[in-house]
Amino acid sequence: MPKTPSKKLFDLVKSLSSAEKRYFKVFVSKKNDSKNKYVTLFDAIESQTTFDDEALIKSIYGDAKIQSRKYSELKAYLFDLILKCLQAYDEKSSVVTQISNMLGNVQVLFKRGHFEDCKDVLKKTKKIALKYEEFSQLYEILQWEKWLAHTTIDIDFLDNQLDRIEDEEKQYLQQLNNLAAYRNLFLKLYLSLKKNAADEDLFNFIESNSLVKKLEFKSHRAKVLHFRVKSLLAYARENVEEFYIYNKELITEMESQPHFLNENVSEYISSLSNYCMSCKLTKHYEELEIALEKFKSIKTLNYDDELKVHRQYYQILFSMCILNGNFEKAKIALKDHFAKVEKFDANLFERKTFYFYYSYIYFGCEDYEQALVYLNVWLDLPKTVERPYYKMLARIFNLVLHYEMKNNLLLESLLRSTYRFLKKENQLHEIERAFLTFIRNSLKVANKSELNDQLVQLKVNLEKINDGKPARIGQFDLSAWVESKLENRSFAEVVQSRFVEAS
Repeated sequence: MPKTPSKKLFDLVKSLSSAEKRYFKVFVSKKNDSKNKYVTLFDAIESQTTFDDEALIKSIYGDAKIQSRKYSELKAYLFDLILKCLQAYDEKSSVVTQISNMLGNVQVLFKRGHFEDCKDVLKKTKKIALKYEEFSQLYEILQWEKWLAHTTIDIDFLDNQLDRIEDEEKQYLQQLNNLAAYRNLFLKLYLSLKKNAADEDLFNFIESNSLVKKLEFKSHRAKVLHFRVKSLLAYARENVEEFYIYNKELITEMESQPHFLNENVSEYISSLSNYCMSCKLTKHYEELEIALEKFKSIKTLNYDDELKVHRQYYQILFSMCILNGNFEKAKIALKDHFAKVEKFDANLFERKTFYFYYSYIYFGCEDYEQALVYLNVWLDLPKTVERPYYKMLARIFNLVLHYEMKNNLLLESLLRSTYRFLKKENQLHEIERAFLTFIRNSLKVANKSELNDQLVQLKVNLEKINDGKPARIGQFDLSAWVESKLENRSFAEVVQSRFVEAS
């Protein structure tokens, strides 16, 4: 059986930012290798939208027969060369890489007996390492200080500085251990939530831990993790007020030391997203708008960060527009989203209910045909893409759209298939059952008056089932839709008025 071609080189090239690609071209031009086969391979991969190994081989060798080993060696060489290039690139943009290279320079100077130069480099390195709380490298710097003094027989230095070095060693080890302890707590909690396992014993253990209870953080980075743990624990406990409070404190702490964000912005993107979610849950809508705008000014460091910013920004924006009924604003934002999303892998937007957002926004604008286009795409996605809950939501919404479009003949068959699906997936709850009953009865009515009676009955049933509170199926506001039919108002208008009353 032939071996499946590896696409790791393709993925590496495609992950490079525009600046990194330009740097690579400059990097190889300095080596006078611009006409080399690996440069041709790089350009060929860059021009592809999907991985095609045969096309890559043809672009390099034409129709000539080659040994597969030679092509494999070429790919391996290019892969390693890109990594070397990125190391040189990161030396200018990554503090961690810069510190590592500076310590490497100390090793080079020490080996050649340039001990005073070693001290100068160590002094500069320590200043940077302190600013960015790189405790393991600070500890390494102290070892170099002692070793240099020993090698040069600098008795005065040892006599005056050894106690100071010992105290700093203890301090950096404590800070390193403190940071590791916070990170372990965070990852345990994160793992539990991702596994959808409400582990009360774990929650209680973390809640009672002195690191969480007594604020025992010994650095900015540990403090950030402290608030991340607290906010995640509040989310696990479904305490929305604390979830909001700790996310707000977390963002404040992160933004108080902006130089850390230049080194790693990924955590900030996730935290800002959680803060927006907490503002939405606690109805701090003005704060949410301000926080949402911050996504636009985030300086991304790589493709993954850029993707996260785009996905989180539009996910929050669309969900907020759906909540407040501003579907026209969402429709305008959709055009911008579609224009920008082309640079990303489209499959990444099948998740997080993006297709439902697209459909719902057009539904709110009363463009039912376009809403149905996106809903059908969502319904046709592989079963592994979305959880059964969202598939249930899609089927319910499908009935609503066909009802609005007066596709009564199709509604009959859709009603039967939806009922079977909901029952099979254990998603046939009272609200869903009441809605399906309404659709069934609406197909039998003879006039508008009888239809109105069925709508009134559905409204009564929903209020009874949901104790007078608005009934929703997922993010679909079923009660608002029923009210819009009864009062002959647009769905958007009803959602907007309800949002203002609830705020």
